[in-house]
Amino acid sequence: MYLLFIRHGDPDYTIDSLTEKGMHEAALLSKRAADWHVTDFFVSPLGRAQKTAEIAMQGTGRTAEVCRWLQEFYYPVVDPCTGNKHIAWDWLPSLFTDPANSRLSDKDTWMHTPVMESGAIPQHFDEVCRGIDGVLARYGYIRKGGIYETDGTHCQKDFLEKSTDTYKKSYDDRTLVFFCHLGVMFAVLGHLLNISPVQLWQGFFVAPSSLTVLASEERVPGTAAFRVQVLGDTQHLHDGGEQPSASGYFTDVFKQ
Repeated sequence: MYLLFIRHGDPDYTIDSLTEKGMHEAALLSKRAADWHVTDFFVSPLGRAQKTAEIAMQGTGRTAEVCRWLQEFYYPVVDPCTGNKHIAWDWLPSLFTDPANSRLSDKDTWMHTPVMESGAIPQHFDEVCRGIDGVLARYGYIRKGGIYETDGTHCQKDFLEKSTDTYKKSYDDRTLVFFCHLGVMFAVLGHLLNISPVQLWQGFFVAPSSLTVLASEERVPGTAAFRVQVLGDTQHLHDGGEQPSASGYFTDVFKQ
């Protein structure tokens, strides 16, 4: 199974929609998405993701299911240095790298640190985890510990074709597309990959309208694990002569 996560286009946060540039980005994305064989679409309830989905899906005759848990992960916590509140995933490196805060890098303890519990982050992260797991369960992927159990119907298999002495593969090619936001996307990836999302929030950036792809590796019948194939790809922007936006980043993005 393929999971495609699309960050909304260049945002106008003042009206929770897209800038003119963001609309152009979504239009370029629609040309790329036209060739995808999508099983189902899902979208955040927030306007900037909704607008991106509307433009990117134009001409498909499809609709996207609105999922509340896909809204941005912008729940405030109390900054231990200043006492002020801000979103849980925007830290200065000096705080994140402090040995006293090493639990933030642990997949099992990051949400139970004092700073995260100051904003009920365990509850909100659980909502995200239950959201993505609930969607996957519809397609036969049931979370058990850190892996997913399946009925084996769509299990990837390597087998030797005796007539040619070559290996062939069969795999689950169902494709789910999620239009959402940087913060919540990394929360979902942290859950799927069994790592602390704090490491993703602090260490990675994906540009507006970018594409991130995960695929299930079902090497053992009845079990599946997800692995990132592509992170933050913006090929549609380069093909259309559009420079990726640096929204959410603290310097310019690399120009190819």
